[in-house]
Amino acid sequence: MIEISERFDVPGAPPREVWKLLSDPHAVVECVPGAALGEAHEDGSFDGTLAVKFGPATVTFRARIELALDAGTMSGSVTARGKDSQGGSRFRAAMTFKVTPHAEQPGSTVIIEGENEISGKLAGIVEAGAKIVVRRMAAEFAENLAARCGGSLENQKPPPP
Repeated sequence: MIEISERFDVPGAPPREVWKLLSDPHAVVECVPGAALGEAHEDGSFDGTLAVKFGPATVTFRARIELALDAGTMSGSVTARGKDSQGGSRFRAAMTFKVTPHAEQPGSTVIIEGENEISGKLAGIVEAGAKIVVRRMAAEFAENLAARCGGSLENQKPPPP
């Protein structure tokens, strides 16, 4: 089990602006390097892919993604189930996110909690370097989100390892 617990600030961007972006799956995918959104299904779910680099290898995961949003609380959840492109491993991911006003300066704070479970051939490889990869992807996502909201994360100190 790979646990995710990330928190980052989006300076200068009001919470509703950040929420608007986070509640749009197409906009979110543009902030995640290696991610692509595919076909939308009648039940509201989507097909999607995510290419993740683990050392010298790149693994592409294909998933069915479900999104639940609560505009009133500016929170949501994402679940994904699928397998790697070679078909040797399966995964399940569940994540919640929430946008809150930044406490000390104008802007927003995004809180992400979740867990991923991978079984099969890739489990050992992925879990060994997962924390490093998750931190790198979270930092890239935060920077891209801030840029889309017209802000920058340049003056923030990086999260502790």
